[in-house]
Amino acid sequence: MMCNRFTRLFRLNQILLAVVAGLIGPVAFGAEPVPSPAPAKRVVSLNLCTDQLLLALADPDQIAGLSPLARDPLLSAMAEQAQAFRIIKPRSETLLQIQPDLVLAAPYEHRLTRRILAVHRIETMTLGVWTGLEAGKEQIRELASRLGQSKRGQQLIDRIEKAMAGVPRVSPDRSMLEIERRLYAPGTGSLVADLVRQWGLTNHADRLGVAQGGFVTLERLLGDRPDVLLVTDSSPVAEDMGTALLRHPALNRAFDEKRRIGIPTRLALCGGPQTPALIRHLSQALGLVRQTP
Repeated sequence: MMCNRFTRLFRLNQILLAVVAGLIGPVAFGAEPVPSPAPAKRVVSLNLCTDQLLLALADPDQIAGLSPLARDPLLSAMAEQAQAFRIIKPRSETLLQIQPDLVLAAPYEHRLTRRILAVHRIETMTLGVWTGLEAGKEQIRELASRLGQSKRGQQLIDRIEKAMAGVPRVSPDRSMLEIERRLYAPGTGSLVADLVRQWGLTNHADRLGVAQGGFVTLERLLGDRPDVLLVTDSSPVAEDMGTALLRHPALNRAFDEKRRIGIPTRLALCGGPQTPALIRHLSQALGLVRQTP
């Protein structure tokens, strides 16, 4: 009697387990992989950096709009290509009228707009500023996959790696400091900093106490000079106090043409399709081009 009762309970338990396994088995055991979303067909970019990545990776009919800075030739390396596309002001009402299936933005911009888009179930992808080549290549893969353009993304990565392959490492005896307007030093977390680190140069930002980024006084810069000053600036003349400081007479005397290297803003501001050109420009200016036999 007890044996029959135990047998019935055991069989009932087995039946319940089978039912539960049938209900949750695909999720629990991964029998049915979750399908990837379809490639985005209508994409809007709200940021200068995402503008250029979108232009490089997407088909023209995938681009529904770009940011107001996309056509600025001083800031964008893809300004000419951007002329063919609609410029969108980053307003939620405009985006809701367009109804894109993907919006590209920077993580520190347009927070309210992104919240409104989330309420209306419009997907937003946030892409941060490149802090190094590896992070940048991963960002290319992520966006290219979402656009259904993985091959095009790999081609861009190949161009970046080819440019890097032509630059040999050097002795770390040479130090450099990257500065922008108002003598702001991005520190060790910028794309330029990652490049010179891979090439073997020493970043003077550590010595000046601005490894995390910060402003350097003119007096401190003149008193503790790096071997090379990398100046990101595209203004042909001093437009304001911030750019005028980069042209201070004392700075010009301390850093002659060999010790002061200008980097066009359109190459250094963002990572993306312009990165191979940045690598070539910077390595040539530093005299690091590999000599071919």
